[in-house]
Amino acid sequence: MNRPEELAQELIELGYRGMKLWSFDAVYRRQGGQLLTPKDIDEGLAPFRAIRDKVGDKIDLMLDGHGFFSLAAARQIARAMQEVKPLWLEDILRPDCVETMAEFRKSIDIPVAVSEMLVTIDGYRRVLEAGAADMIMIDPTWVGGISATRRIAELAQAYNVPTLMHDCTGPMTLLSGLHIASSNSGVAYQETVRAHLATLYPQLIDIEVRVEQGHLSLPERPGLGARWKEDLFDPKHPGYRISEIRG
Repeated sequence: MNRPEELAQELIELGYRGMKLWSFDAVYRRQGGQLLTPKDIDEGLAPFRAIRDKVGDKIDLMLDGHGFFSLAAARQIARAMQEVKPLWLEDILRPDCVETMAEFRKSIDIPVAVSEMLVTIDGYRRVLEAGAADMIMIDPTWVGGISATRRIAELAQAYNVPTLMHDCTGPMTLLSGLHIASSNSGVAYQETVRAHLATLYPQLIDIEVRVEQGHLSLPERPGLGARWKEDLFDPKHPGYRISEIRG
């Protein structure tokens, strides 16, 4: 596996605009997310520092905290992350207390992204009204589809807050995000997972999703532009599952 700084250089050459890291996850798994030691901070910052030393500011960096940390620990992380100038901090806190998220955002000097963990338009409305986010991240599948996603993105525009599209849910989620981004000028980023594009998604859908010079093109076919592969619905397929409702 490439070191983070080597991967960053590769991404720059491919035209990618940003790179997201989960570098504090190991710290959380080891001792929880209440308070961090200086050693914990150095461990989480190490890949960011290596990337900045290697490529400078040629690529945007983001930190995803997966909602693991308390307010006290989140503030520790935010203070430490200032030196590497991240584009945003994402889900350092769980999005289950809007007031705490708003307090966190107002007490730090780094943009905050919130959160694909929200699943209703009212959840996003409360975050926007409280001033708890500089950017909002939406998963089109988890919020209920393209129509719901568009309404949330349009709501964010009314607050002058840009939208980010999440992609870890599957190829149809990614394609939905692309269509929404093409029809809403408030969408700033579409997340992708290179490993999924290279290995998983080709097994699921009948088109190739390819990043070229940091951009994804919209499919030209009707609808989302792709179909599930037919063999996924063959009872002999190793991943085939069927649900039944019995009276």
